[in-house]
Amino acid sequence: MGGSTYDRDVYSGSSSSGWGNSSYSASKLSSSTLDSSLLPNGKIIESKTKTPIIVVLDVTGSNINFARVVYDKMPMFYGQIEQQGYLKDFDISFCAVGDAYTDDYPMQICDFAKGIELDSHIEKLVLEGYGGGQEKESYELMAYYLYKNAKFAPGSEPIIFFIGDEAPYSFVNEDQARRFGIELDETAAKDPFNLLRKKVNDNVFMLLNPYNSQYFKDTITNAWVDRLAPEHVIKIKEQKSVVDLMLGIIAMKSKSRTLAGYIGDMKGRDQTQERIENVTSSLRKLSQSFLPTTVKGNIPTILKTGDDKPSGGHRL
Repeated sequence: MGGSTYDRDVYSGSSSSGWGNSSYSASKLSSSTLDSSLLPNGKIIESKTKTPIIVVLDVTGSNINFARVVYDKMPMFYGQIEQQGYLKDFDISFCAVGDAYTDDYPMQICDFAKGIELDSHIEKLVLEGYGGGQEKESYELMAYYLYKNAKFAPGSEPIIFFIGDEAPYSFVNEDQARRFGIELDETAAKDPFNLLRKKVNDNVFMLLNPYNSQYFKDTITNAWVDRLAPEHVIKIKEQKSVVDLMLGIIAMKSKSRTLAGYIGDMKGRDQTQERIENVTSSLRKLSQSFLPTTVKGNIPTILKTGDDKPSGGHRL
Protein backbone atom coordinates (compact mmCIF):
# COMPACT_ATOMS: atom_id res chain seq x y z
CA MET A 1 0.00 0.00 0.00
CA GLY A 2 1.00 3.64 -0.19
CA GLY A 3 1.44 6.25 2.51
CA SER A 4 -1.13 7.64 4.86
CA THR A 5 -2.25 10.24 2.32
CA TYR A 6 -1.97 8.07 -0.78
CA ASP A 7 -3.51 4.65 -0.37
CA ARG A 8 -4.29 2.30 -3.21
CA ASP A 9 -2.88 -1.00 -4.39
CA VAL A 10 0.66 -0.93 -5.74
CA TYR A 11 1.46 -3.26 -8.61
CA SER A 12 3.54 -6.02 -7.04
CA GLY A 13 4.93 -7.73 -10.12
CA SER A 14 8.39 -9.19 -10.36
CA SER A 15 11.34 -7.07 -9.32
CA SER A 16 13.19 -8.24 -12.40
CA SER A 17 14.28 -5.79 -15.04
CA GLY A 18 11.16 -6.23 -17.18
CA TRP A 19 8.32 -3.77 -17.19
CA GLY A 20 5.38 -4.15 -14.85
CA ASN A 21 2.90 -3.22 -17.59
CA SER A 22 0.07 -4.27 -15.32
CA SER A 23 -3.46 -4.42 -16.65
CA TYR A 24 -4.38 -1.99 -13.87
CA SER A 25 -2.17 0.83 -15.16
CA ALA A 26 -2.89 -0.03 -18.79
CA SER A 27 -6.60 0.40 -18.19
CA LYS A 28 -6.19 3.61 -16.19
CA LEU A 29 -3.73 5.31 -18.55
CA SER A 30 -5.79 4.98 -21.70
CA SER A 31 -6.81 8.53 -22.59
CA SER A 32 -6.71 9.24 -26.32
CA THR A 33 -7.82 12.87 -26.28
CA LEU A 34 -6.08 15.49 -24.21
CA ASP A 35 -8.06 16.97 -21.34
CA SER A 36 -8.17 20.75 -21.79
CA SER A 37 -6.82 21.25 -18.25
CA LEU A 38 -3.47 19.83 -19.39
CA LEU A 39 -2.99 22.21 -22.31
CA PRO A 40 0.15 24.32 -21.82
CA ASN A 41 -1.23 27.41 -23.55
CA GLY A 42 -1.41 30.17 -20.96
CA LYS A 43 -1.10 27.65 -18.13
CA ILE A 44 0.88 28.55 -15.02
CA ILE A 45 1.69 25.84 -12.50
CA GLU A 46 2.38 27.04 -8.98
CA SER A 47 3.52 25.36 -5.78
CA LYS A 48 3.62 26.94 -2.35
CA THR A 49 5.42 24.02 -0.70
CA LYS A 50 9.02 23.81 0.48
CA THR A 51 9.97 21.14 -2.08
CA PRO A 52 7.92 21.06 -5.28
CA ILE A 53 8.67 18.01 -7.43
CA ILE A 54 8.13 17.98 -11.20
CA VAL A 55 8.30 14.66 -13.06
CA VAL A 56 8.59 15.03 -16.84
CA LEU A 57 7.72 11.76 -18.57
CA ASP A 58 8.76 11.07 -22.15
CA VAL A 59 5.65 9.34 -23.56
CA THR A 60 6.97 8.60 -27.04
CA GLY A 61 7.06 5.04 -28.32
CA SER A 62 10.32 3.86 -26.77
CA ASN A 63 9.46 5.25 -23.31
CA ILE A 64 5.71 4.92 -23.07
CA ASN A 65 5.86 2.28 -20.34
CA PHE A 66 7.72 4.60 -17.97
CA ALA A 67 4.43 6.38 -17.29
CA ARG A 68 2.84 3.05 -16.36
CA VAL A 69 5.68 2.11 -14.02
CA VAL A 70 5.62 5.50 -12.32
CA TYR A 71 1.84 5.32 -11.98
CA ASP A 72 1.98 1.80 -10.52
CA LYS A 73 4.65 2.78 -7.99
CA MET A 74 3.48 6.29 -7.10
CA PRO A 75 1.83 5.31 -3.78
CA MET A 76 5.10 3.65 -2.74
CA PHE A 77 7.09 6.67 -3.91
CA TYR A 78 4.84 9.13 -2.10
CA GLY A 79 4.54 6.95 0.98
CA GLN A 80 8.31 6.46 1.31
CA ILE A 81 8.90 10.21 1.17
CA GLU A 82 6.43 10.65 4.02
CA GLN A 83 7.29 7.61 6.11
CA GLN A 84 11.06 7.94 5.85
CA GLY A 85 10.94 11.69 6.43
CA TYR A 86 12.85 12.58 3.26
CA LEU A 87 10.70 15.68 2.84
CA LYS A 88 8.27 17.44 5.18
CA ASP A 89 6.40 19.70 2.77
CA PHE A 90 6.10 18.73 -0.89
CA ASP A 91 3.73 18.33 -3.81
CA ILE A 92 4.12 16.90 -7.31
CA SER A 93 3.35 17.96 -10.86
CA PHE A 94 3.42 15.44 -13.70
CA CYS A 95 4.21 16.58 -17.22
CA ALA A 96 4.42 14.60 -20.44
CA VAL A 97 6.73 15.41 -23.32
CA GLY A 98 6.89 14.17 -26.89
CA ASP A 99 8.14 15.60 -30.18
CA ALA A 100 6.68 18.99 -31.10
CA TYR A 101 7.65 18.42 -34.74
CA THR A 102 5.48 15.32 -35.11
CA ASP A 103 3.15 14.70 -32.16
CA ASP A 104 -0.35 15.99 -31.44
CA TYR A 105 0.27 16.43 -27.71
CA PRO A 106 4.01 17.06 -27.22
CA MET A 107 3.47 18.99 -23.97
CA GLN A 108 0.98 18.01 -21.28
CA ILE A 109 1.05 19.88 -17.98
CA CYS A 110 -0.58 18.78 -14.72
CA ASP A 111 -1.07 21.10 -11.76
CA PHE A 112 0.73 20.43 -8.51
CA ALA A 113 -1.15 18.08 -6.21
CA LYS A 114 -0.76 15.91 -3.12
CA GLY A 115 -1.74 12.39 -2.13
CA ILE A 116 -4.40 10.38 -3.89
CA GLU A 117 -5.39 13.42 -5.99
CA LEU A 118 -2.29 12.70 -8.08
CA ASP A 119 -3.99 9.63 -9.57
CA SER A 120 -6.64 11.71 -11.29
CA HIS A 121 -3.92 13.91 -12.76
CA ILE A 122 -1.76 11.08 -14.13
CA GLU A 123 -4.81 9.32 -15.55
CA LYS A 124 -5.50 12.30 -17.81
CA LEU A 125 -2.15 11.98 -19.60
CA VAL A 126 -2.27 10.80 -23.19
CA LEU A 127 0.44 8.20 -23.83
CA GLU A 128 0.75 9.16 -27.46
CA GLY A 129 3.55 6.72 -28.25
CA TYR A 130 4.96 8.40 -31.36
CA GLY A 131 8.02 10.65 -31.46
CA GLY A 132 10.16 11.81 -34.33
CA GLY A 133 12.55 8.87 -34.65
CA GLN A 134 15.72 10.97 -34.87
CA GLU A 135 17.14 10.44 -31.37
CA LYS A 136 15.71 13.76 -30.18
CA GLU A 137 12.51 14.81 -28.41
CA SER A 138 11.27 18.24 -27.34
CA TYR A 139 12.79 18.25 -23.84
CA GLU A 140 14.20 21.73 -24.50
CA LEU A 141 10.69 23.09 -25.14
CA MET A 142 9.49 21.61 -21.86
CA ALA A 143 12.52 23.07 -20.04
CA TYR A 144 11.72 26.49 -21.44
CA TYR A 145 8.05 26.19 -20.51
CA LEU A 146 8.98 25.31 -16.92
CA TYR A 147 11.45 28.18 -16.79
CA LYS A 148 8.78 30.63 -17.91
CA ASN A 149 5.58 29.19 -16.41
CA ALA A 150 6.41 27.34 -13.17
CA LYS A 151 6.14 29.40 -10.01
CA PHE A 152 7.60 28.51 -6.62
CA ALA A 153 7.52 29.98 -3.14
CA PRO A 154 10.50 32.08 -2.01
CA GLY A 155 13.14 29.90 -0.37
CA SER A 156 11.76 26.67 -1.83
CA GLU A 157 13.94 23.88 -3.26
CA PRO A 158 12.22 22.53 -6.38
CA ILE A 159 13.40 19.25 -7.90
CA ILE A 160 12.81 18.44 -11.57
CA PHE A 161 13.18 14.96 -13.06
CA PHE A 162 13.27 14.34 -16.81
CA ILE A 163 12.80 10.66 -17.70
CA GLY A 164 13.57 9.51 -21.24
CA ASP A 165 16.02 7.95 -23.67
CA GLU A 166 16.79 10.61 -26.26
CA ALA A 167 18.48 14.01 -26.52
CA PRO A 168 16.89 17.47 -26.57
CA TYR A 169 16.90 19.63 -29.66
CA SER A 170 19.64 22.26 -29.69
CA PHE A 171 17.33 25.28 -29.30
CA VAL A 172 13.70 26.22 -28.72
CA ASN A 173 11.82 26.54 -32.01
CA GLU A 174 10.10 29.93 -32.27
CA ASP A 175 7.02 28.58 -34.06
CA GLN A 176 6.57 25.86 -31.44
CA ALA A 177 6.85 28.34 -28.58
CA ARG A 178 4.22 30.51 -30.25
CA ARG A 179 1.99 27.45 -30.83
CA PHE A 180 1.93 26.75 -27.10
CA GLY A 181 1.62 30.35 -26.00
CA ILE A 182 5.09 30.63 -24.49
CA GLU A 183 6.69 34.06 -24.64
CA LEU A 184 10.01 33.56 -26.39
CA ASP A 185 13.25 35.39 -25.74
CA GLU A 186 15.57 34.50 -28.63
CA THR A 187 18.77 34.69 -26.59
CA ALA A 188 17.32 32.74 -23.67
CA ALA A 189 15.82 30.11 -25.97
CA LYS A 190 19.28 28.97 -27.04
CA ASP A 191 20.06 27.66 -23.55
CA PRO A 192 16.80 26.79 -21.76
CA PHE A 193 18.35 24.18 -19.47
CA ASN A 194 20.84 26.67 -18.06
CA LEU A 195 17.98 29.03 -17.29
CA LEU A 196 15.96 26.28 -15.66
CA ARG A 197 18.95 25.17 -13.59
CA LYS A 198 19.39 28.70 -12.27
CA LYS A 199 15.69 28.95 -11.47
CA VAL A 200 15.69 25.78 -9.30
CA ASN A 201 19.16 25.94 -7.71
CA ASP A 202 20.57 23.37 -10.16
CA ASN A 203 18.09 20.69 -9.07
CA VAL A 204 17.46 19.34 -12.58
CA PHE A 205 18.07 15.65 -13.19
CA MET A 206 17.92 13.46 -16.28
CA LEU A 207 17.08 9.81 -15.62
CA LEU A 208 18.38 8.30 -18.82
CA ASN A 209 17.01 5.05 -20.17
CA PRO A 210 19.03 3.06 -22.74
CA TYR A 211 18.09 4.19 -26.24
CA ASN A 212 15.09 2.15 -27.37
CA SER A 213 15.62 0.16 -24.14
CA GLN A 214 18.69 -1.42 -25.76
CA TYR A 215 21.92 0.46 -25.03
CA PHE A 216 23.24 3.85 -23.94
CA LYS A 217 24.36 5.98 -26.88
CA ASP A 218 27.32 8.26 -26.22
CA THR A 219 25.87 11.01 -28.38
CA ILE A 220 22.70 11.11 -26.29
CA THR A 221 24.50 10.87 -22.96
CA ASN A 222 26.93 13.61 -23.96
CA ALA A 223 24.07 15.88 -25.07
CA TRP A 224 22.68 15.75 -21.53
CA VAL A 225 26.08 16.07 -19.86
CA ASP A 226 26.60 19.25 -21.92
CA ARG A 227 23.36 20.72 -20.54
CA LEU A 228 23.26 19.53 -16.92
CA ALA A 229 25.72 18.93 -14.13
CA PRO A 230 27.40 15.64 -15.21
CA GLU A 231 26.49 13.89 -11.96
CA HIS A 232 22.84 14.82 -12.56
CA VAL A 233 22.69 12.58 -15.63
CA ILE A 234 21.65 9.29 -14.01
CA LYS A 235 21.62 6.10 -16.07
CA ILE A 236 18.74 3.69 -15.47
CA LYS A 237 20.40 0.30 -15.47
CA GLU A 238 17.28 -1.62 -14.54
CA GLN A 239 14.01 -0.36 -15.92
CA LYS A 240 11.86 -0.75 -12.82
CA SER A 241 14.43 1.08 -10.69
CA VAL A 242 13.33 4.51 -11.93
CA VAL A 243 11.29 5.21 -8.79
CA ASP A 244 14.08 3.92 -6.55
CA LEU A 245 16.45 6.36 -8.25
CA MET A 246 14.12 9.31 -7.75
CA LEU A 247 13.70 8.44 -4.09
CA GLY A 248 17.47 8.14 -3.65
CA ILE A 249 18.07 11.53 -5.23
CA ILE A 250 15.44 13.14 -3.01
CA ALA A 251 16.79 11.43 0.12
CA MET A 252 20.36 12.60 -0.53
CA LYS A 253 19.39 16.05 -1.79
CA SER A 254 17.36 16.69 1.37
CA LYS A 255 20.34 15.49 3.43
CA SER A 256 18.09 13.08 5.28
CA ARG A 257 20.18 10.15 4.02
CA THR A 258 23.62 9.38 2.67
CA LEU A 259 23.76 6.85 -0.13
CA ALA A 260 24.54 4.15 2.41
CA GLY A 261 21.58 5.19 4.52
CA TYR A 262 19.27 5.13 1.52
CA ILE A 263 20.49 1.67 0.52
CA GLY A 264 19.50 0.60 4.04
CA ASP A 265 16.00 1.89 3.31
CA MET A 266 15.91 -0.13 0.09
CA LYS A 267 16.83 -3.26 2.02
CA GLY A 268 14.05 -2.45 4.46
CA ARG A 269 11.49 -2.60 1.66
CA ASP A 270 12.93 -5.92 0.45
CA GLN A 271 14.41 -4.82 -2.84
CA THR A 272 16.50 -7.43 -4.65
CA GLN A 273 20.27 -7.41 -4.40
CA GLU A 274 20.45 -6.78 -8.14
CA ARG A 275 18.24 -3.70 -7.80
CA ILE A 276 20.32 -2.40 -4.88
CA GLU A 277 23.58 -2.85 -6.79
CA ASN A 278 22.20 -1.12 -9.89
CA VAL A 279 20.86 1.84 -7.92
CA THR A 280 24.10 2.15 -5.94
CA SER A 281 26.13 2.21 -9.16
CA SER A 282 23.88 4.81 -10.80
CA LEU A 283 23.83 7.15 -7.78
CA ARG A 284 27.45 6.86 -6.65
CA LYS A 285 28.78 9.87 -8.56
CA LEU A 286 25.88 12.03 -7.40
CA SER A 287 26.38 10.92 -3.80
CA GLN A 288 30.02 12.04 -3.94
CA SER A 289 28.91 15.54 -4.91
CA PHE A 290 27.03 15.80 -1.59
CA LEU A 291 30.07 14.94 0.53
CA PRO A 292 31.66 17.83 2.45
CA THR A 293 34.96 19.03 1.01
CA THR A 294 38.09 19.32 3.11
CA VAL A 295 40.42 22.25 2.50
CA LYS A 296 44.05 21.85 3.53
CA GLY A 297 46.74 24.50 3.84
CA ASN A 298 46.70 28.21 4.56
CA ILE A 299 43.85 30.43 3.41
CA PRO A 300 44.85 34.12 3.23
CA THR A 301 42.69 36.47 5.29
CA ILE A 302 42.08 39.95 3.92
CA LEU A 303 42.27 42.60 6.62
CA LYS A 304 40.61 45.95 6.25
CA THR A 305 43.86 47.83 6.60
CA GLY A 306 44.99 50.82 4.70
CA ASP A 307 46.61 48.81 1.89
CA ASP A 308 44.31 45.74 2.18
CA LYS A 309 47.24 43.32 2.29
CA PRO A 310 46.71 39.70 3.39
CA SER A 311 48.18 38.97 6.81
CA GLY A 312 49.21 35.33 6.75
CA GLY A 313 46.55 32.68 7.07
CA HIS A 314 44.72 30.29 9.33
CA ARG A 315 45.48 26.59 9.50
CA LEU A 316 42.39 24.42 8.97
